[in-house]
Amino acid sequence: MYECEICGKKADTVYRIMIDSAEMLVCRSCASGKKVLQELSESKPAQATREKKRADSADEVIADYGGEIRKARERMNIPINVLAEMLNEKESTLHRVESGKMLPSIGLTAKLEKELGIKLTSKADEKANAEMHGKEEPITLGDAAVQKKKENGR
Repeated sequence: MYECEICGKKADTVYRIMIDSAEMLVCRSCASGKKVLQELSESKPAQATREKKRADSADEVIADYGGEIRKARERMNIPINVLAEMLNEKESTLHRVESGKMLPSIGLTAKLEKELGIKLTSKADEKANAEMHGKEEPITLGDAAVQKKKENGR
């Protein structure tokens, strides 16, 4: 059973959509009118297991990932085109990541950490999130909107 990342509703089938530059798993009603990238269903156990593992071992990329990458690269005196060759990535991709315009994929993050000897991820602290919001499950966008309305109403 999946949980919609916008409204929190439980669903057997969710849709991977793109909102701004963020990929989200949402229910049918939250996906309506949006460009659907992929449909995920409970009937696909291998894919569901992979998604669950990725969510369970969720590492968050640090806030200033681009600056950290640039500092490490410059400290090692490696031009960006050479680093791109070392990582087997496009130079334009590294430019976007360093400038903060693109969040690196899990694979690219791992390659950058290994090659540059830096740490770009930190474990997502769900317990702190639960304590902050007074509940055990992760906060949804709907919860955040309600909280924002409460804060603005005061």
